[in-house]
Amino acid sequence: NMETLSKCISSGSLRGARGNSGVILSQLLRGFTKGIKDHEELDVIDLAGAMQKAVETAYKAVMKPKEGTILTVAKGAALKAAELAQTLEDVEEFARLVIEEAEEVLSRTPDMLPVLKEAGVVDSGGQGLVEVLKGAYDALLGKEVDYSFTAPQKESAVRISAQTEAEIKFGYCTEFIIMLSRNFNIKNEMDFKDYLESIGDSIVVVADDDVVKVHVHTNDPGLAIQRALKYGALSNLKIDNMRLEHQEKLFKAGQAEASKP
Repeated sequence: NMETLSKCISSGSLRGARGNSGVILSQLLRGFTKGIKDHEELDVIDLAGAMQKAVETAYKAVMKPKEGTILTVAKGAALKAAELAQTLEDVEEFARLVIEEAEEVLSRTPDMLPVLKEAGVVDSGGQGLVEVLKGAYDALLGKEVDYSFTAPQKESAVRISAQTEAEIKFGYCTEFIIMLSRNFNIKNEMDFKDYLESIGDSIVVVADDDVVKVHVHTNDPGLAIQRALKYGALSNLKIDNMRLEHQEKLFKAGQAEASKP
């Protein structure tokens, strides 16, 4: 039934989330499923309400929400959904117009974040959300989906300056799941978030039943890990050196430029 399906989507997406936008996407799905779990059939009013719930849940999960990201695209789509639900009943047309609005909001993200404008690209998390929405729409229409994908090679996508690297204040993207072995109430959660904020940024902490998903950018991943171990064992541990990744992108961009005729 819908309740069981909703729980699987919410739990699975959180446990499988990768990166900041991945965790935020899991919270969009979590909020959305909260809005639909008590229904066996959905109309445009149900969908619009669930989209609003999705946005509220995702914004609450992020300590310092930043506009021009996946959050902005989700919010724009939800506002359009609420508007359409007042006059439209056809679910397929509703979904098509919501996605059009999401694409429009995505196209404006470079005007909201200077780093995107400098690189000449839209927000990657927002782009990912649009692709998810398009996939859902194809499924709604009963289309057979081609899962093969070739990323477009755009010069602008790698045109990021050395200044951008210098602006990476916290170099390690750190994420993991805490398998709780002790109580993790609201006070514990707020204390843990405050501690993470003292050692990093881009913080997302989401508690779900017996696990907590953690994402933080920090210069000392060991500190985040040590504090997390107070609450339980860790799994799905991932630490990426963002400065090194940036240097590799610049190197590859230089190679691609040099190979042009």
